[in-house]
Amino acid sequence: MNVAMHLGLLRTMLLIRRLETAWADAYFQEEIGGIPPALSTGQEAVSAGACAALEPGDYVFTTHRGQAPQVARGLDPKRIMAELYCRRTGYNKGKSYHVTDVTRGVIGMGGIVAGQVPVAGGMALAQKLGRSDRVSMAFFGDGASNEGAVHETANLAAMWTLPLILLCENNGYCVTQPVAVAVKAVSIADRAAGYGLPAAVVDGNDPLVVYDAVAAAVARARAGGGATLIEAKTVRLGGHLAHDPQSYRSKEELAAAWEQCPIKRMRERLLAEGLLTAEGYARMEAAVEGEVAAAVEFARQSPFPEPREAFDDLWA
Repeated sequence: MNVAMHLGLLRTMLLIRRLETAWADAYFQEEIGGIPPALSTGQEAVSAGACAALEPGDYVFTTHRGQAPQVARGLDPKRIMAELYCRRTGYNKGKSYHVTDVTRGVIGMGGIVAGQVPVAGGMALAQKLGRSDRVSMAFFGDGASNEGAVHETANLAAMWTLPLILLCENNGYCVTQPVAVAVKAVSIADRAAGYGLPAAVVDGNDPLVVYDAVAAAVARARAGGGATLIEAKTVRLGGHLAHDPQSYRSKEELAAAWEQCPIKRMRERLLAEGLLTAEGYARMEAAVEGEVAAAVEFARQSPFPEPREAFDDLWA
Protein backbone atom coordinates (compact mmCIF):
# COMPACT_ATOMS: atom_id res chain seq x y z
CA MET A 1 0.00 0.00 0.00
CA ASN A 2 1.14 3.53 -0.73
CA VAL A 3 1.44 6.53 1.57
CA ALA A 4 -1.95 7.86 0.50
CA MET A 5 -3.62 4.65 1.59
CA HIS A 6 -1.88 4.67 4.97
CA LEU A 7 -3.04 8.23 5.55
CA GLY A 8 -6.49 7.35 4.24
CA LEU A 9 -6.88 4.57 6.79
CA LEU A 10 -5.98 6.94 9.61
CA ARG A 11 -8.45 9.53 8.33
CA THR A 12 -11.19 6.91 8.02
CA MET A 13 -10.67 5.84 11.63
CA LEU A 14 -10.76 9.46 12.77
CA LEU A 15 -13.96 10.09 10.84
CA ILE A 16 -15.62 7.01 12.31
CA ARG A 17 -14.77 8.05 15.85
CA ARG A 18 -15.75 11.70 15.47
CA LEU A 19 -19.04 10.88 13.76
CA GLU A 20 -19.97 8.34 16.41
CA THR A 21 -18.99 10.73 19.19
CA ALA A 22 -21.28 13.35 17.66
CA TRP A 23 -24.07 10.76 17.60
CA ALA A 24 -23.54 10.00 21.29
CA ASP A 25 -23.44 13.73 22.12
CA ALA A 26 -26.78 14.19 20.35
CA TYR A 27 -28.25 11.36 22.40
CA PHE A 28 -27.03 12.74 25.74
CA GLN A 29 -28.23 16.22 24.80
CA GLU A 30 -31.63 14.67 24.01
CA GLU A 31 -31.56 15.83 20.41
CA ILE A 32 -32.36 12.25 19.45
CA GLY A 33 -34.04 9.43 21.35
CA GLY A 34 -34.43 5.71 21.13
CA ILE A 35 -31.88 3.05 22.02
CA PRO A 36 -28.57 4.48 23.29
CA PRO A 37 -25.90 4.49 20.56
CA ALA A 38 -23.68 1.43 20.17
CA LEU A 39 -20.26 2.90 19.42
CA SER A 40 -17.24 1.18 17.91
CA THR A 41 -14.73 3.26 19.88
CA GLY A 42 -11.47 1.33 19.80
CA GLN A 43 -12.58 -0.97 16.98
CA GLU A 44 -12.25 1.45 14.06
CA ALA A 45 -9.25 -0.35 12.56
CA VAL A 46 -11.31 -3.44 11.78
CA SER A 47 -13.80 -1.64 9.55
CA ALA A 48 -11.22 0.70 8.03
CA GLY A 49 -8.81 -2.07 7.09
CA ALA A 50 -11.42 -4.61 6.02
CA CYS A 51 -13.46 -2.29 3.83
CA ALA A 52 -10.31 -0.96 2.13
CA ALA A 53 -9.79 -4.48 0.77
CA LEU A 54 -13.18 -4.50 -0.97
CA GLU A 55 -14.17 -3.19 -4.38
CA PRO A 56 -17.37 -1.73 -5.86
CA GLY A 57 -19.99 -4.45 -6.12
CA ASP A 58 -18.88 -6.22 -2.95
CA TYR A 59 -21.30 -6.25 -0.02
CA VAL A 60 -20.96 -5.77 3.73
CA PHE A 61 -23.46 -6.87 6.35
CA THR A 62 -23.09 -5.28 9.75
CA THR A 63 -24.06 -5.58 13.39
CA HIS A 64 -25.63 -3.02 15.72
CA ARG A 65 -22.26 -1.22 15.54
CA GLY A 66 -22.85 -0.52 11.88
CA GLN A 67 -21.68 3.06 11.51
CA ALA A 68 -18.00 2.14 11.23
CA PRO A 69 -18.38 -0.01 8.08
CA GLN A 70 -20.79 2.57 6.65
CA VAL A 71 -18.13 5.28 6.90
CA ALA A 72 -15.39 2.93 5.73
CA ARG A 73 -17.40 2.04 2.62
CA GLY A 74 -17.59 5.71 1.71
CA LEU A 75 -21.14 6.60 2.65
CA ASP A 76 -21.93 10.30 3.04
CA PRO A 77 -21.54 11.39 6.70
CA LYS A 78 -24.30 13.97 6.22
CA ARG A 79 -26.83 11.34 5.18
CA ILE A 80 -25.67 8.94 7.90
CA MET A 81 -26.11 11.62 10.55
CA ALA A 82 -29.46 12.68 9.11
CA GLU A 83 -30.66 9.10 9.47
CA LEU A 84 -29.45 8.95 13.08
CA TYR A 85 -31.42 12.17 13.67
CA CYS A 86 -34.46 10.52 12.01
CA ARG A 87 -34.59 13.10 9.23
CA ARG A 88 -35.98 12.65 5.72
CA THR A 89 -32.60 13.36 4.10
CA GLY A 90 -31.12 10.23 5.70
CA TYR A 91 -30.35 7.03 3.85
CA ASN A 92 -33.59 5.43 5.07
CA LYS A 93 -35.60 8.65 4.82
CA GLY A 94 -35.38 9.07 8.60
CA LYS A 95 -37.39 5.95 9.37
CA SER A 96 -34.68 3.57 10.61
CA TYR A 97 -31.08 4.04 11.68
CA HIS A 98 -30.24 0.72 10.04
CA VAL A 99 -28.53 2.58 7.21
CA THR A 100 -28.69 0.92 3.80
CA ASP A 101 -27.05 1.92 0.53
CA VAL A 102 -27.13 -0.88 -2.00
CA THR A 103 -25.15 1.19 -4.49
CA ARG A 104 -22.23 1.16 -2.04
CA GLY A 105 -22.78 -2.44 -1.03
CA VAL A 106 -23.97 -1.62 2.49
CA ILE A 107 -26.94 -3.69 3.62
CA GLY A 108 -28.70 -2.27 6.68
CA MET A 109 -27.23 -3.21 10.01
CA GLY A 110 -29.05 -5.81 12.08
CA GLY A 111 -30.00 -5.43 15.72
CA ILE A 112 -30.53 -9.18 16.14
CA VAL A 113 -27.29 -10.78 17.26
CA ALA A 114 -25.82 -12.70 14.30
CA GLY A 115 -28.97 -12.00 12.27
CA GLN A 116 -27.09 -10.54 9.31
CA VAL A 117 -24.65 -13.45 8.96
CA PRO A 118 -27.02 -15.82 7.12
CA VAL A 119 -28.23 -12.87 5.00
CA ALA A 120 -24.62 -12.34 3.95
CA GLY A 121 -24.42 -16.04 3.15
CA GLY A 122 -27.51 -15.71 0.99
CA MET A 123 -25.98 -12.82 -0.93
CA ALA A 124 -22.78 -14.83 -1.40
CA LEU A 125 -24.87 -17.68 -2.81
CA ALA A 126 -26.58 -15.26 -5.20
CA GLN A 127 -23.19 -13.93 -6.27
CA LYS A 128 -21.99 -17.45 -7.00
CA LEU A 129 -25.13 -18.49 -8.86
CA GLY A 130 -24.92 -15.28 -10.88
CA ARG A 131 -21.33 -16.14 -11.83
CA SER A 132 -20.11 -12.87 -10.36
CA ASP A 133 -16.63 -12.40 -8.95
CA ARG A 134 -17.99 -10.19 -6.16
CA VAL A 135 -17.81 -11.15 -2.48
CA SER A 136 -19.87 -10.62 0.67
CA MET A 137 -18.46 -9.86 4.11
CA ALA A 138 -20.34 -10.39 7.37
CA PHE A 139 -19.28 -8.50 10.48
CA PHE A 140 -20.21 -10.15 13.79
CA GLY A 141 -18.97 -10.07 17.36
CA ASP A 142 -17.46 -12.59 19.74
CA GLY A 143 -20.84 -13.04 21.43
CA ALA A 144 -22.53 -13.67 18.09
CA SER A 145 -19.95 -16.35 17.31
CA ASN A 146 -21.85 -18.65 19.67
CA GLU A 147 -25.12 -18.26 17.76
CA GLY A 148 -26.41 -21.08 15.59
CA ALA A 149 -26.85 -18.70 12.67
CA VAL A 150 -23.07 -18.29 12.45
CA HIS A 151 -22.37 -22.03 12.63
CA GLU A 152 -25.02 -22.86 10.03
CA THR A 153 -23.83 -20.17 7.66
CA ALA A 154 -20.19 -21.20 8.01
CA ASN A 155 -21.09 -24.82 7.32
CA LEU A 156 -23.15 -23.96 4.24
CA ALA A 157 -20.44 -21.59 3.01
CA ALA A 158 -17.99 -24.49 3.17
CA MET A 159 -20.41 -26.95 1.54
CA TRP A 160 -21.22 -24.61 -1.33
CA THR A 161 -17.82 -22.89 -1.65
CA LEU A 162 -19.36 -19.45 -1.22
CA PRO A 163 -17.48 -16.15 -1.74
CA LEU A 164 -18.02 -15.12 1.87
CA ILE A 165 -15.73 -13.52 4.44
CA LEU A 166 -16.84 -14.17 8.01
CA LEU A 167 -15.23 -11.34 9.99
CA CYS A 168 -15.46 -11.68 13.76
CA GLU A 169 -14.75 -8.50 15.72
CA ASN A 170 -13.60 -9.97 19.02
CA ASN A 171 -13.65 -6.94 21.31
CA GLY A 172 -13.34 -8.97 24.49
CA TYR A 173 -16.89 -8.57 25.77
CA CYS A 174 -20.37 -9.79 24.96
CA VAL A 175 -22.21 -6.89 26.62
CA THR A 176 -20.68 -7.40 30.12
CA GLN A 177 -19.52 -11.03 29.79
CA PRO A 178 -15.79 -11.51 29.11
CA VAL A 179 -15.05 -13.56 26.01
CA ALA A 180 -12.93 -15.95 28.11
CA VAL A 181 -16.13 -16.99 29.88
CA ALA A 182 -18.22 -17.39 26.73
CA VAL A 183 -15.62 -19.03 24.46
CA LYS A 184 -13.51 -21.85 25.83
CA ALA A 185 -11.65 -22.55 22.60
CA VAL A 186 -8.17 -21.06 22.24
CA SER A 187 -9.62 -18.70 19.65
CA ILE A 188 -12.88 -18.25 17.76
CA ALA A 189 -10.94 -18.80 14.53
CA ASP A 190 -10.09 -22.34 15.70
CA ARG A 191 -13.70 -23.29 15.02
CA ALA A 192 -13.12 -22.86 11.28
CA ALA A 193 -11.40 -26.24 11.10
CA GLY A 194 -14.65 -27.90 12.10
CA TYR A 195 -16.35 -26.39 9.06
CA GLY A 196 -13.44 -27.11 6.74
CA LEU A 197 -12.64 -23.42 6.27
CA PRO A 198 -9.32 -21.59 6.41
CA ALA A 199 -8.96 -19.04 9.20
CA ALA A 200 -6.75 -16.28 10.48
CA VAL A 201 -6.35 -14.48 13.80
CA VAL A 202 -5.16 -10.90 13.39
CA ASP A 203 -4.43 -7.79 15.44
CA GLY A 204 -7.71 -5.93 15.02
CA ASN A 205 -6.15 -2.68 16.22
CA ASP A 206 -3.84 -2.53 13.20
CA PRO A 207 -5.73 -1.58 10.02
CA LEU A 208 -2.82 -2.69 7.82
CA VAL A 209 -2.85 -6.20 9.26
CA VAL A 210 -6.63 -6.38 8.92
CA TYR A 211 -6.35 -5.18 5.34
CA ASP A 212 -3.81 -7.86 4.45
CA ALA A 213 -5.91 -10.66 5.95
CA VAL A 214 -9.13 -9.55 4.30
CA ALA A 215 -7.41 -8.90 0.96
CA ALA A 216 -6.10 -12.47 0.99
CA ALA A 217 -9.56 -13.83 1.83
CA VAL A 218 -11.14 -11.71 -0.90
CA ALA A 219 -8.59 -12.90 -3.48
CA ARG A 220 -9.28 -16.50 -2.50
CA ALA A 221 -13.04 -16.00 -2.79
CA ARG A 222 -12.77 -14.25 -6.16
CA ALA A 223 -10.69 -17.15 -7.47
CA GLY A 224 -13.40 -19.63 -6.49
CA GLY A 225 -11.70 -20.87 -3.33
CA GLY A 226 -14.65 -20.18 -1.04
CA ALA A 227 -15.11 -18.67 2.37
CA THR A 228 -12.67 -17.63 5.09
CA LEU A 229 -13.14 -16.95 8.80
CA ILE A 230 -11.10 -14.05 10.20
CA GLU A 231 -10.96 -13.21 13.88
CA ALA A 232 -9.85 -9.63 14.47
CA LYS A 233 -8.88 -9.26 18.12
CA THR A 234 -9.62 -5.70 19.13
CA VAL A 235 -10.51 -3.73 22.26
CA ARG A 236 -13.80 -2.08 23.14
CA LEU A 237 -12.88 1.23 24.74
CA GLY A 238 -16.43 2.36 25.45
CA GLY A 239 -19.35 0.52 26.97
CA HIS A 240 -21.69 -1.86 25.22
CA LEU A 241 -23.96 1.14 24.68
CA ALA A 242 -23.09 4.81 25.14
CA HIS A 243 -24.62 5.04 28.62
CA ASP A 244 -22.80 1.94 29.94
CA PRO A 245 -20.52 3.00 32.86
CA GLN A 246 -18.43 -0.19 32.51
CA SER A 247 -18.41 -0.83 36.25
CA TYR A 248 -17.48 -4.43 35.44
CA ARG A 249 -14.03 -3.35 34.19
CA SER A 250 -11.20 -2.12 36.39
CA LYS A 251 -9.51 1.23 35.87
CA GLU A 252 -6.27 -0.61 35.14
CA GLU A 253 -7.91 -2.68 32.40
CA LEU A 254 -9.41 0.38 30.75
CA ALA A 255 -6.12 2.29 30.95
CA ALA A 256 -4.32 -0.61 29.28
CA ALA A 257 -7.03 -0.77 26.62
CA TRP A 258 -6.59 2.90 25.75
CA GLU A 259 -2.90 2.26 25.16
CA GLN A 260 -4.03 0.01 22.29
CA CYS A 261 -6.20 2.72 20.69
CA PRO A 262 -5.86 2.10 16.94
CA ILE A 263 -5.91 5.79 16.06
CA LYS A 264 -3.11 6.52 18.52
CA ARG A 265 -1.09 3.55 17.29
CA MET A 266 -1.49 4.41 13.60
CA ARG A 267 -0.69 8.09 14.18
CA GLU A 268 2.47 7.25 16.12
CA ARG A 269 3.54 4.74 13.49
CA LEU A 270 3.13 7.20 10.62
CA LEU A 271 4.92 9.93 12.57
CA ALA A 272 7.80 7.56 13.35
CA GLU A 273 8.05 6.49 9.70
CA GLY A 274 8.09 10.09 8.49
CA LEU A 275 4.85 9.62 6.54
CA LEU A 276 3.01 12.18 8.67
CA THR A 277 3.94 15.35 10.53
CA ALA A 278 2.35 16.79 13.64
CA GLU A 279 1.08 19.68 11.53
CA GLY A 280 -0.31 17.28 8.95
CA TYR A 281 -2.17 15.36 11.62
CA ALA A 282 -3.59 18.57 13.07
CA ARG A 283 -4.88 19.52 9.62
CA MET A 284 -6.41 16.07 9.20
CA GLU A 285 -8.14 16.31 12.57
CA ALA A 286 -9.46 19.78 11.80
CA ALA A 287 -10.81 18.65 8.43
CA VAL A 288 -12.58 15.68 10.00
CA GLU A 289 -14.01 17.86 12.77
CA GLY A 290 -15.33 20.25 10.15
CA GLU A 291 -16.86 17.45 8.11
CA VAL A 292 -18.65 16.03 11.13
CA ALA A 293 -19.83 19.47 12.28
CA ALA A 294 -21.28 20.04 8.82
CA ALA A 295 -22.99 16.64 8.97
CA VAL A 296 -24.56 17.45 12.33
CA GLU A 297 -25.79 20.83 11.10
CA PHE A 298 -27.18 19.21 7.94
CA ALA A 299 -29.09 16.73 10.10
CA ARG A 300 -30.42 19.42 12.43
CA GLN A 301 -31.68 21.51 9.53
CA SER A 302 -33.28 18.61 7.68
CA PRO A 303 -37.03 17.95 8.01
CA PHE A 304 -38.61 14.99 9.76
CA PRO A 305 -40.59 12.59 7.59
CA GLU A 306 -44.35 13.11 7.59
CA PRO A 307 -46.40 10.58 9.60
CA ARG A 308 -48.06 9.35 6.40
CA GLU A 309 -44.62 8.34 5.07
CA ALA A 310 -44.47 5.53 7.62
CA PHE A 311 -46.37 3.38 5.13
CA ASP A 312 -44.08 4.14 2.19
CA ASP A 313 -41.33 1.72 1.13
CA LEU A 314 -42.99 -1.27 2.80
CA TRP A 315 -42.58 -4.64 1.14
CA ALA A 316 -44.16 -7.98 1.94
